[in-house]
Amino acid sequence: MPDILPFSGIRYNPLVVHDMVRVVAPPYDVIDPEQHQELLDADPYNCVRLILGSSPGRPGDYQREADRMAQWLSEGILIRDPAPRFYLIEDAFQLAGEPSPRRRWGIIGRVRLESLDSGRIHPHERTHSGPKEDRLRLMKAFRGNLSQVFALFDGDSAGIKAALGGVFDSPPALDITDREGIGRRMWVIDDSGLVDSISEQLSRRNLYIADGHHRYETALAYSQEMALADREAGPDMGYRFVAMALVGLEDPGLAILPTHRLLHSLDGFDFSRLTGCLAESFALDDVEPEDGESIRAGSAPDDGIGRGFILYDPSKDRLVRATLREDVDLAARMPDLPQPVRELDVTLAERMVMMDCLGMTPEQISHQENLEYFKDVRKAMEKARSQGQVLIIMRPTGISDLIAVTGARERMPQKSTFFFPKMLSGVVFYPHDP
Repeated sequence: MPDILPFSGIRYNPLVVHDMVRVVAPPYDVIDPEQHQELLDADPYNCVRLILGSSPGRPGDYQREADRMAQWLSEGILIRDPAPRFYLIEDAFQLAGEPSPRRRWGIIGRVRLESLDSGRIHPHERTHSGPKEDRLRLMKAFRGNLSQVFALFDGDSAGIKAALGGVFDSPPALDITDREGIGRRMWVIDDSGLVDSISEQLSRRNLYIADGHHRYETALAYSQEMALADREAGPDMGYRFVAMALVGLEDPGLAILPTHRLLHSLDGFDFSRLTGCLAESFALDDVEPEDGESIRAGSAPDDGIGRGFILYDPSKDRLVRATLREDVDLAARMPDLPQPVRELDVTLAERMVMMDCLGMTPEQISHQENLEYFKDVRKAMEKARSQGQVLIIMRPTGISDLIAVTGARERMPQKSTFFFPKMLSGVVFYPHDP
């Protein structure tokens, strides 16, 4: 079972940095060059300098940035907690179409690294070599983790939350509303009894990686490399762990949003020919006006009945619901895929719409040729009307699907899940040295 332990984190000094909004940043992999520059301009101490470097659009000079971080420590811009702590976080946010805000809480700690082929830490996405090479350069320079892997723990989280009641009632070390309007709070847990209790309870759980697959696999590769070079490497060396933010699978604040697929510039595309092809396997019906209004206002489609998705025809401003017929033999249609993967809505969209009916190849999809992904359905529909041919509006992937796929040691197609909100970078850093 995974060891989940506290660590002596490095944080911005609240006596020096008075506006934390100016120094935090989204995860590195969602920051484009334009936002990178905006964050650099926001504050000379913004953590984007550390996690991506100081030159937007170019590889980071991470050794220079590691020296910068050491300077910030010596100047008191950053401080290090004197003993191992857990860090309690809470995010407050509003989803489109929901009447009240959600609150999601989690624990930041360090988790012992283990192979993803066995054990109790489960991935659900495939990774690519490019991002891992960049993150490995960063990890070698900083000898630590500048952001957390986002993971979910199974089992009942109510007991842990009840034990944290006194912490929630105390003044937080961090209390901000970020640039996206999300409330972010963090408390430092230094009570040794509570720290031990949290560690003992969480170490019995299965963990499911939500975001940060590249960071986890990079940390694992780095740990193995360091162990080979360190003749006196013990089991508790800091590089044998990775920083994680752990959220309960059953937390009512947990939100998984869909990623919609916009197809464009396909030769000879015809919407009626597409629906004719899909009619062999799907029941096709116009979306009810009330549901259509909700989708156009930005809400994800409801769960509906059965597997499927919604097609948007921008030429006629029409929404069509596609529901998989019960008599369709998916095992015969997709014998190369295991049962939990072939039943995913995203798999049906990729295989049966893009590949079977539109003739797209796996390479086209992997390289995003004729394909654009959107989180915001309103922006996706707007882009479809100006430049698209058909928009596939997805429903959120369910937690039960994630558990089924990871339990079978399989991975989902790309862009299957979008956990919202993302974890902030800059709230606490994990140095490997004791």
